[in-house]
Amino acid sequence: MAHFITLLSEDHRRVEELFKRYEETGDVEVALQVCLELSVHAMVEEEMLYGLYSAKVDNAGAAEARAEHQEAKDLILQLEGMDAGSDGFADTMAKLKATVEHHVDEEEHKMFPKILEKLPETSEILGQEMVARRLEIEAQIRSDRPVGMAPSTTSQEPTASPEPG
Repeated sequence: MAHFITLLSEDHRRVEELFKRYEETGDVEVALQVCLELSVHAMVEEEMLYGLYSAKVDNAGAAEARAEHQEAKDLILQLEGMDAGSDGFADTMAKLKATVEHHVDEEEHKMFPKILEKLPETSEILGQEMVARRLEIEAQIRSDRPVGMAPSTTSQEPTASPEPG
């Protein structure tokens, strides 16, 4: 059975490795893979975790996580509009890495423990649902269909996300 923390932490490690590869090689394809991985990861978290976290655990923490996602999305959009060989591209990748590292640290050391404490029964169910949603998003991307990556909302209002199950 998939545990949501295991799944999301594996995403974090995969992106960390991709950032490292990009820093070592400057390979634009690796940079694009970073952006893709982050986009899929953000969609899964925003659709399946942050509403639950906001409504049941920590509304302000969820708003902060959404704001951090939006910062990463804005940097990804900047990267998509840049010449990959420019100094600006490398600088923006460095900013993206710093943003992601901060976000990952907060998720793994603050958010995840709070969810486990308040909602221990949801871990595996949420993980299973995240696996399915990730596969859907990846299939949409492979077929070049829009996947609906909307801007993150930073509203302090809890979203109406039911508990998994």
